[in-house]
This record gives sequence, structure tokens and C-alpha cells, in this order.
Amino acid sequence: MRSPRFLAALGILALSGAASAQTTINAPNSYAWAANAGWINARGDATNGVVIGEYVCSGFAWGANIGWINFGGGTPANQIQYQNNSATDFGVNLQQDGRLRGFAWGANVGWINFEAAGDPKVDLLSGNLSGYAWSANLGWINLGDINFNVRADTIRRGVDSNGNGIADAWEIQNFGNLTTATAISDFDKDGISDLQEYLEGTDPKDPSSILRITAVSKAASTITLTWTSALGRFYRIEQNPTLLLGSTWTDLTGLFAPSGGATSTRSVTDSTTKSFFRVRGQRTPLLGP
Repeated sequence: MRSPRFLAALGILALSGAASAQTTINAPNSYAWAANAGWINARGDATNGVVIGEYVCSGFAWGANIGWINFGGGTPANQIQYQNNSATDFGVNLQQDGRLRGFAWGANVGWINFEAAGDPKVDLLSGNLSGYAWSANLGWINLGDINFNVRADTIRRGVDSNGNGIADAWEIQNFGNLTTATAISDFDKDGISDLQEYLEGTDPKDPSSILRITAVSKAASTITLTWTSALGRFYRIEQNPTLLLGSTWTDLTGLFAPSGGATSTRSVTDSTTKSFFRVRGQRTPLLGP
């Protein structure tokens, strides 16, 4: 619960707090719905519309009946995510599993709460938003259902100020600085670079935290694999009849979300007498500039 003093301060500062940036919201699919406010356009005026980022959201949505709604300034104080504890550090965060959590602010409507009760989230494969945000003055705001939805064309990459391919937020979150991790460093000496740990969602300080196949079984032409998996990462299973240099790996599954938990299991069909398999992981394919 925010104090009246904080709310008053926020009312003064909110509309000047968000950075201007090209929206990441799809043009035909940009409207949320509130029964007490009508349609709310997440693209705003396109230039200053909502930006869904790898760690935080920013920009403005527009409601003809309620005015501008500020999703955050894009620069949280801790360089990771908004703490929502001051007039200069508020906004909507994107969690690693696609859930949206935090607060947006409208000068004419007050707080809009992205919380567990409405479970607002972004599908990190399709970009479709779903669930509800709550406003004490507007009621529930529907972000998407079977009839309509807000959709993100891209997820804005986190700031990478040193150009090493790793978001600053991840480096600060794991190491507290921007100098320990590089594109080729391997802090925990597990044979996996820190860059690859960032991409695969593993812990760069724990040598036992790596993407690996933990079990394989075969029944006729069905191969079942189990591997370590992480929230917010996506996987594909590839097959190769040989490990000779230059041989080609075939994608058997396309990109898919894990089954949840610390491991995931999936079956594929392979009728060859000898095959090698690998599981490849990556962040959301929606990541863009």
C-alpha cells in the first residue's frame, strides 16, 4: 500500500518520468478494455507508446476517457527492475517467465496494479498479452482474451552499455558490476561462458547449473529426453547421425516452451539406427533492438 504523501509526489512527477521511445506494441492489436473507461491504446501515439522490455516496461498508453497512463521511465534506480517505492522509481516489470508485475500511473485514475490476482503476462513466444490489471477507480482492465488482445511485436533488449552481448541488468543482478562478465568469460569455470549462461538462464556462479540432458530412453522409434530447463527460456531438440566436423544438425521440434520446473521432458521420433541428440536453449525469440 502506497502512502498519501508518495501518491501526491507521484502525481506531480509521473507524466515527466517516462523516457520517449518507439513502442513495441503491434498496431492492429494494441487495445486493452476497461468496462468503466472503454478502450485503452497501448501504442499511445506510436512514438511514446508502451515499450515492453526484457526487464522493465516504459512509455505511455492512452485512453480517450482517462488520458495518459505511464508504465515507467525505463531506468530503474538499481539498474535491474523498478522497486515501486518512490516517485522516481515506479513502473511495470517483466519477470523472467513473462508475468507483468508492478504499478502504472494515470494522473486521472491513480495507480493501476499489475498483480498476481489478475495475473497479467506476456506470452514470450507469441507476444500476446493476457490477464487483468486492477485500478481502484476503473476496476479490472482486460489485456487480452479469446476475442482481442494487446500484442508485443518485440521485447526490447535490456541496456548493454559495454557491448558484450549481455544485458547490464543481468550482470548487476549476478555480479554487482559490469566488469566481471564478458562475452568469453566463465566465472564458475564450468566450461560454459557467462554469455551462454545469460542466454540459457543458468546461474553463472554455480558450476552445477548448466543446460544438460539428464536422461534418454528409447521405445521403438520414439526417443524421450529429459534436460535441465529454466523459466523464460525456450528450447529445440536437434538430431545428427554423426558427430563429424561440419555435419548438419536437424531441428526436430522447432522452438517450444519448457514443461516447467527444474527439468523438462519431451519425446521425438527418430527411425535411424544411430543418432546423436542435443537440446539448445535461448531467450525469447521476440528480443529485438
